[in-house]
Amino acid sequence: MTKIVVSSGDPAGIGPDVCIKAFGKNKNLDYKPIVFGNIDLFKARAELLKCDVKIKEYKGQEVEKLASEYLWMLDKEIDDYIEPGKPSTSSAKYIIEIFEDSVAKVISKEFDAIVTCPINKELINKAGIPFTGHTEELARISNTKRVVMMLANERIKIALATTHVPLNDVASYISEELLTEVITILHESVKKYLVKDNPMIKVLGLNPHAGDGGFIGDEEENIIRPTLNNLKRKGINVVGPLSADTAFLETEKGDKADVFLAMFHDQGLPVIKTMGFGETVNVTLGLPFIRTSVDHGTAYDISGTGKADESSLLAAAEMASFMSL
Repeated sequence: MTKIVVSSGDPAGIGPDVCIKAFGKNKNLDYKPIVFGNIDLFKARAELLKCDVKIKEYKGQEVEKLASEYLWMLDKEIDDYIEPGKPSTSSAKYIIEIFEDSVAKVISKEFDAIVTCPINKELINKAGIPFTGHTEELARISNTKRVVMMLANERIKIALATTHVPLNDVASYISEELLTEVITILHESVKKYLVKDNPMIKVLGLNPHAGDGGFIGDEEENIIRPTLNNLKRKGINVVGPLSADTAFLETEKGDKADVFLAMFHDQGLPVIKTMGFGETVNVTLGLPFIRTSVDHGTAYDISGTGKADESSLLAAAEMASFMSL
């Protein structure tokens, strides 16, 4: 059985809530989740949520010894009392420690995959800890040159050429080297994890109407199209550059993409989140291990209320388990 480490994220957000709801009540899972977080905090949150959950401490036991009636946790100290819905910079060290410890244990192969719950990047940076995002930190910790952020649900999969980059800097990041590396990772990952022999990757343009032949920006003609032509000659099934305003309007009769590649964060993510928010999984491709995440944020306003939906966490864990097979 697959053993998955779950980094529970910001303790003031809904990370603990969805962990309790997803793994404390679902006893017949096809994988074994172990949540990293503070056990006392989780017990208090479970009581607040009126969830009858039995929490037991994980101390490196083999998966066969992890009885299904318990929510297994690796206990982590936290320096301050945390109230649901009230984020505090005093929790930043705890958030980073459970994340980095989770990554270390999946790199050491104690676990088969890592699933991450939401964090607040602004809070962590305000605490004096430089932090761009999970994706970037995963690349740094694992010494991986290039990783690719892909969001996936049953209807559509969208990857990003650039992630957390200011919009006015995006064009300067788009290069033949970047696109070649990203599309190669996408091609190999979809083949490996989605079992597609010749996956089709549809690539969006950077500019409106994919540049209109160079009249609305020249990145498509000077960088994107030549790069795609080179990749086609290597046997990679790429289509584009496509106008982003119509690229997703695929018909059943046409060639449907296995994955889309958007040039920047808000070109692709609003589409997939509109099509399946709560059912979408964030996957980091190109790492030497499997990492998935929820598609939502900390949602402080509903933390501790019982309103948080655990569907995305369950979907993320299920995908991590599937990819580990």
